[in-house]
Amino acid sequence: NLDYISLVNLIMDREVVKELIQDDLNRKNLKKELARILNKEHRKKIFSDYYELEQKLGGKGASEKTAQLIYQKISGS
Repeated sequence: NLDYISLVNLIMDREVVKELIQDDLNRKNLKKELARILNKEHRKKIFSDYYELEQKLGGKGASEKTAQLIYQKISGS
């Protein structure tokens, strides 16, 4: 049983981004979430959460470092 399906939410173990799944993905909910994202205060919170995620993953360059480690692992280098 998972509480979330998006990687961001799974890694952070909380809702950072709204997950509109199956019947929840409809015009009304999509419009509501887009309006939230465009709200200055909510957008600041999202950026703050993503910065926290970046730190949790190892700081600046974490994506590139992770990709390199995965490549090394699968290529046997």
